[in-house]
Amino acid sequence: MLARTQPADAYREANFDARLMGGSRDDLVIFCIEDLIANLGALEIAEARSDRSARSKALTRCVTVLTALELGIDREAALATSLLQFYGAAKVSLLDSVRETDLGNVAAMKQDFRDIAQAMQAARFT
Repeated sequence: MLARTQPADAYREANFDARLMGGSRDDLVIFCIEDLIANLGALEIAEARSDRSARSKALTRCVTVLTALELGIDREAALATSLLQFYGAAKVSLLDSVRETDLGNVAAMKQDFRDIAQAMQAARFT
């Protein structure tokens, strides 16, 4: 971790490690969704600045997070099929952004995932 050239990357990795070690399954899902939202925001910024490198990095992180969320789904859970479809559709949409980014779609996706994270957090404290 200390060999990272970007301090933000080292911080993100340390934050991830700390949350991974001390978190429940729900905590990890929320963390992944928060990371996805942050990277969707980074994608919007990169697109506005025409920064192809940052755009590629943000897209890669978004697809990686969605893959992790898909892999973490309990296939026996009642919502498994719906979550697989939702995460899969989000991933396809992002992969379509490799050619041209639909910022309206990115903003809508970001809001959808914010809503999911808020609902999960509210359900944990009721």
